[in-house]
Amino acid sequence: MKVDLFAVPIHIGKVDLKQIKLTSDMGKKWVSKTPTSFERKNFLNEESEKYLIECIGKLIKDHYYSKFKLGILNIWQNNYKNNDYQEPHVHANSKLCFIIYKKVKKPRTIFFNPAKNVIDMLHADDLFPRTFLPNKLKTGSIIVFPGFLEHMVAPNSDQTTISGNLIFKPINKGD
Repeated sequence: MKVDLFAVPIHIGKVDLKQIKLTSDMGKKWVSKTPTSFERKNFLNEESEKYLIECIGKLIKDHYYSKFKLGILNIWQNNYKNNDYQEPHVHANSKLCFIIYKKVKKPRTIFFNPAKNVIDMLHADDLFPRTFLPNKLKTGSIIVFPGFLEHMVAPNSDQTTISGNLIFKPINKGD
């Protein structure tokens, strides 16, 4: 019998990019100076927000999120040009996050095993994967993952992603 102890769920699906109308005020942030609208003005119209919540809801509905009403805490865009990258990070203010691949040739997102330091110390990467690269994702793909899952974006050019953090509100019986 095999048991996946402490498995980290991720959810992969597709979105219709024409349904997501995001207006962003781009600036520079991150250590890498990659152009981003993080913590700047971003506007997602009501129809787009509803569509995105429905898409994410369908991806995660069969898992342990059914007791909550899903919402978008924040959303932003990253424009990678001239070998831009994003340093390793987590989303400490969100239980779940997402990345939409708006324009991508080859995804450059790298997810790190939460036990990567121990795996490195034991030289056990021949038995346990240290990283996960979602190489099969393409333009229009979405990946939803826990905010504690460390990840980064390797250097790339001429690619655009939309990222965001999700919130979960308890469902009241009157809702």
